[in-house]
Amino acid sequence: MNEAKEVAVIKTSEGEMVAEFWPDVAPKTVENFKKLAKSGFYDGTAFHRVIKGFMIQGGDPLTKDESKKARWGTGDPGYKIDAEFSKKSHERGVLSMARSQDPNSAGSQFFICHGAPKFLDGQYTAFGKLIKG
Repeated sequence: MNEAKEVAVIKTSEGEMVAEFWPDVAPKTVENFKKLAKSGFYDGTAFHRVIKGFMIQGGDPLTKDESKKARWGTGDPGYKIDAEFSKKSHERGVLSMARSQDPNSAGSQFFICHGAPKFLDGQYTAFGKLIKG
């Protein structure tokens, strides 16, 4: 029997992206992302950092307010989660948690790889991959 996988549907002004999760690789990160998404935390946020050929970054609640643009990239849910580094490779379409220099500083911000930034492997928590979009 095939168990249906839960996915994330990320709706943007450019269309929809669908991502599958890797709970076997980063269970706490997957649960955190799902909890935030289901609570509406990500609703109305923007991809505030876009670097062609590298990644797009979103998940900052401050991006809901244009008057806070100078602080975009610094917002979080009010807590941090521990890193769950793995051997998963950062390649096009991989979802991974954004963080500061502290490996255990991720909260809500995530990025989607546009290129194949393998130099991030083992240093950022990869937790899923786009299957559409």
